[in-house]
Amino acid sequence: MASSMGKIESEIITKTEHSIESKTAAESAITSGIPDPELNAFGQPYPKGVVLYACTFSLALANFLAALDIMIVTTLIDDVGQKFHAYSKTGWVVAGYSLPNAVLSLVWGRLASSVFGFKPSMIISIIIFEVGSIVCASAQSMNSLIGGRVIAGIGGSGIQSLTFVIASTIVTERQRGIIIAFMGASFGIASVVGPFLGGVFTTHVTWRWCFWINLPLGGLALVIFIVFYNPYERSDLNGLLSGVFSFSKISPIKLAWFLKLNNWYRLFDIMIFQFDIVEFILSSAGIVCLLLGFTFGGNRYNWNSYSTILLFIFGGGLIVLSLIYDFFIFPSFSKVKQNIQYQPLISWKNIKRRGIMTANVTVFFICLGYMTQIIYVVQYFQLIFNSSPWKASVHLIACVVPTVFTVIICGAINGRLGWVKPITLFGVTTGIIGAGLMTLLDNHATSAQKIGLLILPGVAFGATIQGTMIGAQIELDETSTTYRSDFVSITTLNSFLKNLGQAIGGVICEAVFSASILNKISDANIQIEENKPNSSESIVSYRSAHFDGPNSKLGDMLSDSIKNVFYMALGFYALGFIFGIFTTNKKVNLKKKISDNDA
Repeated sequence: MASSMGKIESEIITKTEHSIESKTAAESAITSGIPDPELNAFGQPYPKGVVLYACTFSLALANFLAALDIMIVTTLIDDVGQKFHAYSKTGWVVAGYSLPNAVLSLVWGRLASSVFGFKPSMIISIIIFEVGSIVCASAQSMNSLIGGRVIAGIGGSGIQSLTFVIASTIVTERQRGIIIAFMGASFGIASVVGPFLGGVFTTHVTWRWCFWINLPLGGLALVIFIVFYNPYERSDLNGLLSGVFSFSKISPIKLAWFLKLNNWYRLFDIMIFQFDIVEFILSSAGIVCLLLGFTFGGNRYNWNSYSTILLFIFGGGLIVLSLIYDFFIFPSFSKVKQNIQYQPLISWKNIKRRGIMTANVTVFFICLGYMTQIIYVVQYFQLIFNSSPWKASVHLIACVVPTVFTVIICGAINGRLGWVKPITLFGVTTGIIGAGLMTLLDNHATSAQKIGLLILPGVAFGATIQGTMIGAQIELDETSTTYRSDFVSITTLNSFLKNLGQAIGGVICEAVFSASILNKISDANIQIEENKPNSSESIVSYRSAHFDGPNSKLGDMLSDSIKNVFYMALGFYALGFIFGIFTTNKKVNLKKKISDNDA
């Protein structure tokens, strides 16, 4: 028994202290200062030929799957809000997915690099995502729908984080811009297909098919990934076959292991120092409090009520405390100083680099503004012009098609010229111009305005997600002994802030719209339903049942309320522009030795 326990403990120590399963080659490359052109920073050989293309396709398909679940719900918000009589909670249909998608991004990166490995973590995340989709599709209340979205968001977090991490490791730095462009293009395509499919299902079938569709797509992505992504094996047929049947190197821990007190102490150390669980709990609780404040403010409670104010105070305080803990308290522990593998989820060592900090803050604000625009462009056509979900979603093509073309073009420019900052500056500049022009969209807009005013935000989003991720990655020191963990942390941090921006955008835009329309209804002394206080749900339901044209008095009020949401998005783009100016001036190194798979 003693030898068995010793073996189990040894395996746990090995797993938690090593960043990946095989790292000898990578360590020798860092020590010698001469990286092997055939291996990435994790000591993994670059896939070639068909295997490389299949890996890229599987990752893009998986990213498409996760992105589809963000965009497909934009056209069903009105329907589920009326069906479940809970329009004030519709922001959580988006945030319920985006919030866990954001807060767990950093944890998924740590699990993948320190415990399970990239492949098992990706498989687990897809399975969790599929389970959440089943819960959503069979939901009988708004709360159960939101619960399913949370489960799907947990899996989607792993998918979106790990696709970019894995994609960045299967090609050289020179090719990284191109493969990130493929990942960005998959998001852009999902942005086109998602609202369109959501509109078709909601109008002609049922909104539940917006979630059932994830099952066959997820199954296909899972099979392709299992078969072709096998980083530690040969790229021949035998390597592929072993990849199909390999899942994890972790040996099962016997029940007796949990009966030893010392093992619980060891597990406590792992959670505190290996996974930085304190920061995760503090930041997650803080973000949830802030979003609850935006959800309840003006609906369940008044904006100036103690409950709403306390939610904002506690939320902001917990987030600040989490950063103080990670930046200053966590590094002061003696165990952290003695073990280089113990790294905080958000490291001050990396964040204090101007290029890393500004790139990540930029993508946060751009995603915050973009998600706000996307959601209320759909609401604009549904509430102002009484368009069906399908017809409203068609208009998004003018916004999201430019995203696809932009990420592809920017990826080609990055791979050819090594440009990073020009791409970012192009993105934030077109973003603030496009957001300003979108405030002209009202109930008197012409057909040309309904198309033309939506183009620049899509261009801005595509360029920004391309430039900011690469800009943060190239700021890292490749000769550092913590480069591998830093690379995963910075890539997942970018995904974290991107998803966090989408989560906050999904809630705050509904809060601004509800507050605006309720104030206008109150000022006009209009009562929607007798003996009931006005609410955003009652206004939306009344508008749908008694549509009186886009230029009616109610139409004017709705138009002005939506315009306030667009003004808020303009403010977010302005902040993104300011931080974008100060992103890194470095270029991608195009002079590195090119391996065979670059040819």
